[in-house]
Amino acid sequence: MKRSLSIVLSIMLASVLVLSACGKNENKPSNSAASSSASASQGESKEIKPIVVGVSNGYIGNGWRTQMTEAIEQLAEEYKQKGWIEKIIVQHAGVDVNNQIAQIRNMINAKVDLLLIDPNSETALNPVIEEAVKKGITVITFDQPVTTPKSINVVIDQQEFGRNLAEWFVNELGGKGDIVIVSGLAGSSANVNRLIGMKEVLAKNPDIKVLTEVNGNWDEANAQQVTSNLIASYPKIDGVLTQDGMALGVVNAFQAANKKLPVITGENNVAFLKKWKELKDSEGFSTYGQNNPPGIGATALGIGVRMLQGQKSNLPMRDNTFYYPISTHIKNDSLEAELGKVSDKPDTFTLDEHLSEDQLNAFFE
Repeated sequence: MKRSLSIVLSIMLASVLVLSACGKNENKPSNSAASSSASASQGESKEIKPIVVGVSNGYIGNGWRTQMTEAIEQLAEEYKQKGWIEKIIVQHAGVDVNNQIAQIRNMINAKVDLLLIDPNSETALNPVIEEAVKKGITVITFDQPVTTPKSINVVIDQQEFGRNLAEWFVNELGGKGDIVIVSGLAGSSANVNRLIGMKEVLAKNPDIKVLTEVNGNWDEANAQQVTSNLIASYPKIDGVLTQDGMALGVVNAFQAANKKLPVITGENNVAFLKKWKELKDSEGFSTYGQNNPPGIGATALGIGVRMLQGQKSNLPMRDNTFYYPISTHIKNDSLEAELGKVSDKPDTFTLDEHLSEDQLNAFFE
């Protein structure tokens, strides 16, 4: 997995350097916190001063968010030992947008140097983010993007994530059937964009009928309950198009109802990978999972710390967004190898990846 990611990142870095040599700069963000921080680094070299980091997380209702927070805190501790970070403040707002805005304002008042945000909304946080940038705070939104150009977004391509799931799903169904969608948290930008990608693919397959769409809130128990309701309402379900944290709940609902498993999209959570192997061995079950790495938060921290050290960024950007390239995609033929890599991890663990220190250093100078 690490070797694959290193190859992808090396190719991306080489492309950026070629563009720079040709005098092109269209991939660099403008009017953003990124450009402001980069321009500030053009002066004399200064001694590295430890910074205060604020982390505002929204939703905290599943193991993925817990693992994401732990990855940030672990890297922050390493940076403390290096003298790069003085203190880190982590707060969880829940799904309440106004609560998250209030928490961000508190961090502004606490004079953090770097503000990392996993946002509850693409647009509602824009004014408070712009307020932070005006105060000289570098803002990086991660996991889910916001629309203001004043922040850097460090995310996976959520629409591509949705398309990947839907393309496998449609192919497995043979392009026809009655399906249901068990989506994530309503209003969350990651969920919204994944659904856009999914529906782009479904729109090209008119013989697939969407019976209904419900929210499982990226939670196994919730997904099992709503799927049980769907099974009771629709006697024929050929497929369930779902995503992070919910595939096991969907499978459990069909098994509890003594129903044959339809086509179901999978995920890279250890508990689901174990169930997947069991079903593959017993009845030839097939599915597909791709990484949505909790380590995206650690990647954002590594980027932000280097920006505040005055290092010049060579990150490949589309406008003000760095799209982390997912390297792990699991199907039946790679299931056992990937499961073997996490055999010592708890069932709540999600297969993870992030930019290593060497990879981060390669993107900065």
